[in-house]
Amino acid sequence: MRALPFLLFAAHALAQVQPAPLPAPPPTPLPAVLPVQLQAQLPADLEALAQRVEKAHHPQGKVEPVTAFQGTFELHLLDAKAAQGGQVDVAFQYLEWRREDSKVRHLIRYVVRDAATPVESGRDRYGFWQLFQGKARDLTEADSQDRAACERNTGLALQLVRFLHAGQVLRSLAAPSAVQQESFQLGREPPIVCEAVRGGLPAFPLLQQGGEGLPVSAKVFVAKATGQLVAVEATPLVDGAPDPGRTELVRLGDLREQDGFLVPRHLLHLRRDQDGKLRPVTRAVITSLALRPGLREEDLRRPGG
Repeated sequence: MRALPFLLFAAHALAQVQPAPLPAPPPTPLPAVLPVQLQAQLPADLEALAQRVEKAHHPQGKVEPVTAFQGTFELHLLDAKAAQGGQVDVAFQYLEWRREDSKVRHLIRYVVRDAATPVESGRDRYGFWQLFQGKARDLTEADSQDRAACERNTGLALQLVRFLHAGQVLRSLAAPSAVQQESFQLGREPPIVCEAVRGGLPAFPLLQQGGEGLPVSAKVFVAKATGQLVAVEATPLVDGAPDPGRTELVRLGDLREQDGFLVPRHLLHLRRDQDGKLRPVTRAVITSLALRPGLREEDLRRPGG
C-alpha cells in the first residue's frame, strides 16, 4: 500500500495536464565531456552532494555495478498526442554486453503481454528487431511506430540502470554549475526543497531515442532532506547547443531498498512542447525486478538468431 499515495497524486496531477514549467536550459552550450585533467576532482559542493546521494541510494555501502536485470513493468501511455494510449504489462530483460572490440552494447528483449496480439521485440547485437508472424525481422526507420516503441523501452531500461547509481550521474556532469537550493514542483505536487545542479552529460538515455544515449544538458534535483534523487531534466545537444523542444523530464517515485540499492519503482516521464510546457508521456510502474539475473548475450538474441 506504500505506492497508493503516489499513484493517487500522479493521477490527479496528470489530470490537470498543466505541470509547472521548469527553468529553461541556458542558451550557452555546455561541453559534453570534461577535459581529462579536470575529471579527477569535482567542485567541493558537488562532491559533497554526490556523497550524500550515494549514501542514500546505496544504504548498505558500496555495491558492484548492475549490468543486467529482468522484471515486469506496468507501462501507462499518457501522451494525448500519441496514436496509442492505455496500459500494457511488459516483461523486460536487459544486459550490458561487451563486444569483442571491448565496446559496450545495450541489449534488451521484451514482451508486451496485454496487447490483443502479444508483441515480442528487442535490440540484440545486430540491432532492433520484432517478431512478425512467428519470424524475427529487423526494425528499420520505415517501421516508425514499432521502432519508436522499441527505442522508448530501451531508453527506459537504460534509465533504470543509470538511476541505480545516482551518485555517478552527478559525478559525470561536465562543467557543473554551483549547487543551489531550489524548489521542485510538478503539477499540484507539494513543493520539494531540493539541491539542484546543471551540467553536461556525454551520453544520457532518452525515451525518444533509445540505444547509446545522446549528449545532453542536464539538471539534477536532489531532495535536501533525504539525499534522494527526485528528478532529472535532460535537453539534447545538437551541434553543442541545447534543443529545448526535445527536453525530457523524468520524475522518480516510490523508492525502495533492494539488494543494496534504492530502486525507483515509479518513473514518470514528461516532454516539453515547443511552447515550453511539460506534458506527460509515460508512467512506468515496476511490479517485479531481479538484479543480476545471470543473463548471457545469447539469451537476448532474436528467435532464430
